[in-house]
Amino acid sequence: MPLTLRLAGVAFLCAALAGCAPNEVSDSPQPTSPNTSTVASATVEPPPPLPLQATLAPTPALETESVEAPVVEEPYILDCQIGLGPIETYWSDGTVTGYSDYCQSVHDEVLQNEVDANTPVCDGTVCRYPSGATIPDPNAVPDDRCTNQINYAGDPRSNAEINSIGAQTGQCPAPIS
Repeated sequence: MPLTLRLAGVAFLCAALAGCAPNEVSDSPQPTSPNTSTVASATVEPPPPLPLQATLAPTPALETESVEAPVVEEPYILDCQIGLGPIETYWSDGTVTGYSDYCQSVHDEVLQNEVDANTPVCDGTVCRYPSGATIPDPNAVPDDRCTNQINYAGDPRSNAEINSIGAQTGQCPAPIS
């Protein structure tokens, strides 16, 4: 064990057991008791205390001015151009740009709604638009039966007989009255 540590231990024991004052040098032998041993004492200088300021206040070299960086908010979409024109995106920072995924989806939805509004539902004879308007179904097979072309009221033949004569000959028979 190094000498300085031994001396520090001796000084501690002296202070603890014998009541010696710190920094006191005693070359005289101490009375011993049956439970203690004789230890030579030496003066050990404690380190000087640190100034209170040095432990509490930061050093000037470590001080920095706190400069708050401005908070920059990420621009967000305010609106999209509605309609079938080119895609325009209106941002919260006042800029207007073209494509954005969100405005593309709005554009696609508007386009689909326009297609749906202009697409009639046809049943083979009439086409109905979502607005309620109707037109004849352009894909309907024309009903060219004779009974639909000529008025056979009062004719003794049945509609089926008159229509079959027209289908076989390619001409509608003249009404019989």
